[in-house]
Amino acid sequence: MFFAIVFGWIIASSLEHNMLMRSQKTVANIVSEEVQKTFAGVDLITPKINADFDDFAEKVKHLSLGPDIERIKFWNKDRVVVWSDEKRLIGQYFPDNEELNNALGGNVASELSTLEKTENKFERQFKRLLELYIPIKFDASKEIDAVIEIYQNLDPLYRDISGQKKLVWISTIFGFALLYVLLFGIVRRASRQIEEQTKEIMQSEERYRSLVQSALDAIISIDSVGKVILFNKAAEQMFGYSAKEVIGQDPTILMPEPYKAKHVAGMSRFFGTGKTTIIGKTSEMEGLRRDGQSFSMELSLSVSGGNDDQSVTGIFRDISERKVIQEQLIEMERQASISTVAGGIGHEINNVIGGLMGYADLLKMQPHDRQLAQKSADIFIAQSQRLKLHAHNLLSLSRPREPQMKPIDLNGLIEKVTELLCTSGLLKMCTIIREYSEDLPEVSGDEMQLEQLMTNLEINAAHAMSNQGILTLRTNLSENKSSVEISITDTGHGIPDDKHGQIFLPFFTTKEKGKGTGLGMYIVKQVVDQHKGYIHLDSKVGTGTTITIGIPVRRE
Repeated sequence: MFFAIVFGWIIASSLEHNMLMRSQKTVANIVSEEVQKTFAGVDLITPKINADFDDFAEKVKHLSLGPDIERIKFWNKDRVVVWSDEKRLIGQYFPDNEELNNALGGNVASELSTLEKTENKFERQFKRLLELYIPIKFDASKEIDAVIEIYQNLDPLYRDISGQKKLVWISTIFGFALLYVLLFGIVRRASRQIEEQTKEIMQSEERYRSLVQSALDAIISIDSVGKVILFNKAAEQMFGYSAKEVIGQDPTILMPEPYKAKHVAGMSRFFGTGKTTIIGKTSEMEGLRRDGQSFSMELSLSVSGGNDDQSVTGIFRDISERKVIQEQLIEMERQASISTVAGGIGHEINNVIGGLMGYADLLKMQPHDRQLAQKSADIFIAQSQRLKLHAHNLLSLSRPREPQMKPIDLNGLIEKVTELLCTSGLLKMCTIIREYSEDLPEVSGDEMQLEQLMTNLEINAAHAMSNQGILTLRTNLSENKSSVEISITDTGHGIPDDKHGQIFLPFFTTKEKGKGTGLGMYIVKQVVDQHKGYIHLDSKVGTGTTITIGIPVRRE
């Protein structure tokens, strides 16, 4: 309503002003034309008194100026009244009349007369007058010759203006009323939609809170200043803190060293540049419980919000029990491999011992044969060295596993495992082709894990070829020179295409029932993942299988 009043007032005022200006211009044109037709320049030089007054008044009567003209004055260019219907004004000089001065400058001047000027004290009073000063020029090339002043009664004009204003007010009020009705309907519909959307948002938020709080994994969010803003019930159980104790705090209270420094540096880099290497990926790290106990956990991060209110949310899973089970599975598979290898080595030891016993029997039968004694002694020494090597290999297989990352020459490690399996007899009937690239950089890894990885792969290859066929061992540097690649190719029965996606699953095996644990390739995949490497399988039924493994090059 306020805008309707303001808008109506502006239009009404503009209408009044335009009608006054149009009336003023019309009257000025009519008066100027009538005066120029009726009078000459000489008629408007000197004041008209006595007989000249009546003669001049007679001419004024013939001016067609309209019924609303209440009073007429004629001024010469010296600001003296030449003629007026009030005789007392004739011949008087008014130099301070501002509108008169403007008219003598060539402009039509006007004002809504208040009849308070000096010259008006001799005049009759009217209700509402428009006082017009109209310049008269009889020759276009000369200056102003005279000025005619008229008083126009505005009552008729204002009656028209009043009617127009009423129409404007009615139109404005009706228009705004119609607009209000339309806007009210639009706003009401929009309000309902907003209410429905707000209700949906609240329900969605409630579902989100319920989902977050009921999640089995810990969910923690931090804001752009690095403070915790979300800490669900699973996080409380995992870390031993209540949500009230953690919200608003720095999340580094949940991390042991060196993860605290890594977190601070990573978040600073992310919120400063928007760049990070861990968002959208799953990684392993250590967590710190309230009682000071550290534990292994799996972490995946995501980002939400805009540039000014970004937040980072992490989903944490306690994998300490899973890692224990993995270690147990790895140890089980390792023991199975030891049994397989030890059986072969035990057979070799029996052969050596059998040969030694044969020479011992010969010595008993020919105790004085020095040449036989010398030969037997050499054989005893050589075979004892073989027995020592076999014993060393068995001890190496049985020693406790102590994971330790250190520089490793993969060529040497592969050759060591291959020689052991050849000694055990597992690869004795296989043709082994070695294609090792020279001058390969070292990798950083756990020697025991990598030995078990190669042992599992070579044993699987031997079984696939029924312990006879061609086994090709190949090493080379990857195309981007970031990893050392190991390829193990056999000429065995191959793996069906529909089994490729299952080959690395635990307890899955392509061997006959009772001839495999189904953990060998699973352990291989776990070892590769722990070393941040990659593994590819290429196999065709009836042709053979190639497994390629990439282990990152060691960096200082």
